Amino acid sequence: MTSTKAHHRMAADRPSPRKPSGNRFEAKRLDLERRAGLRRLRIVLGCTLVTSLAVGLIAFVNSSWFDVDSISVTGADRSDPDLIVAASGIELGQGLLDVDQEAASQGVALVPWIGQATVERAWTGEIVITVEERPPSAALPAGRRFALVDEHGRQLEIVDRRPDGYLPIRGIESSGVAGEAAPTEALPVIALLDALPADLASQVAGVTVEERHLYLDLVVGGRVDFGDGSELAEKLQSVETMLARVDLSCLDTIDVRVPAAPVVTRRGNLAETGESSGDGTTQSEPEQEPDSAPGDC
Repeated sequence: MTSTKAHHRMAADRPSPRKPSGNRFEAKRLDLERRAGLRRLRIVLGCTLVTSLAVGLIAFVNSSWFDVDSISVTGADRSDPDLIVAASGIELGQGLLDVDQEAASQGVALVPWIGQATVERAWTGEIVITVEERPPSAALPAGRRFALVDEHGRQLEIVDRRPDGYLPIRGIESSGVAGEAAPTEALPVIALLDALPADLASQVAGVTVEERHLYLDLVVGGRVDFGDGSELAEKLQSVETMLARVDLSCLDTIDVRVPAAPVVTRRGNLAETGESSGDGTTQSEPEQEPDSAPGDC
């Protein structure tokens, strides 16, 4: 009996295990909610800051600080710079971000003299349009005026008189509208003039198109029949050889339609054929005797 009472006293004297306090759990819950709230606040503040910066940046970019302040043109010798600027579609005061450089370049390329154009944009507000103009190759008749055309037949400018240094062209008329294409039959003429050596050009008085044949009218009289515009290099070499080797008195036609076998026809029905010799020259041989003495055509 005594031992049993002692056991109960000992059990009563042991400290009982502590149970979790309700206040402790509540404090932890409140701490978690506080941290979640801070995270949400940071996200909201971050989004607000980014939005404010974006709106501010857009407003700044679209302000007068990012407008087109100046437009300059370089490389235009024959073209009107004002016409080039107008063709680009860019205007002073326009937003720099609104400048379509590719579309502006394409617009400038429509100006008759312009072959290539590039448009550069600087964030300082400057627009630079750089152009490369087309070189004229011939002056085609256009009624009482003349159309300067490039190697592709594009009419660059209409002028009142044929400029010095351009050979007369007969048998072709252009529309006389700058920017339009010349007649297709003008293309072989332009190619011939572009290929004409300077020393040979000095002996040429003009070019004639007749029944789809190209003719060089010679200063000494007579002309050269090229036929079509094929084999120009070979035909021109044959012409140079013939002019250097053949007596040009009473000359009517040098026919180089077959460049390896040119034929010379003189007034008075004298025809000569030329055959290439081993040294690269051409020897002429009369096909029939002249009816009159040399010098008497």
